[in-house]
Amino acid sequence: MIKSLGISLVLAGAAAAHFAWIAPGEPVLTVGKAARVQLGIGHELGVSEAAPLLPGLQVYALAPSGARTELRPAKSGLWLAAEYTPKEAGQHRLVFTHDRGVRSRTPKGLVDGGRDTNPTATQAFRGIRTAVAYASTANAKFEPKAAGLAYELIPQRTEKGVTVTLLLNGKPCAGGAVAVSWAGKKEVVLGKTGADGRLSYAVPAGAKGPFVILAEQPVAAAKGANYDTDNYETALYLNW
Repeated sequence: MIKSLGISLVLAGAAAAHFAWIAPGEPVLTVGKAARVQLGIGHELGVSEAAPLLPGLQVYALAPSGARTELRPAKSGLWLAAEYTPKEAGQHRLVFTHDRGVRSRTPKGLVDGGRDTNPTATQAFRGIRTAVAYASTANAKFEPKAAGLAYELIPQRTEKGVTVTLLLNGKPCAGGAVAVSWAGKKEVVLGKTGADGRLSYAVPAGAKGPFVILAEQPVAAAKGANYDTDNYETALYLNW
């Protein structure tokens, strides 16, 4: 899914894996006006190949004040779509978390359930996806902050691009595989986060518009779990 890093919502080793993201339908929000919100899965930002499944999915918006509005997405072709009406001016965040449950790789293929129900499994894992999109009203100040997710990227604009900090349960996370995908382009692997959870990306000269920074990594499951790893993926949508 992901590969190098170089910035304005995962990587086990392949550069062409699919990823999931959330994004506003319009680049600028307007207070009191309903805005379309889209969730997609694909190999490049803006081109959804399948709508995320609804079981285990939570979608909401965070206003500048921190007020949370639950969103109710519905399938719309190859997307999930919802509406969000901002009540405040400023920087908003669109968020989703998706617990995809526990699955196992067996001689018969990928099946639901862990090692307790699949004794022939060669691998068992729990999939957790998260995504955040930054969207603002006109002339709003860019104010990045953590959304309190299990796995997320926090951006900081720099002179040449962006530096992201990867958090796992609120703490800087080393070793996350990071990539970037600009609208209509497949992801490019950037590298892995350092001991401080950070990675910097220089935006290519002349690049404009939306892009996502992606991160992923497997983390050993808690002792006694019926699976081996928690496989985390996250996407951060920004507009340059």
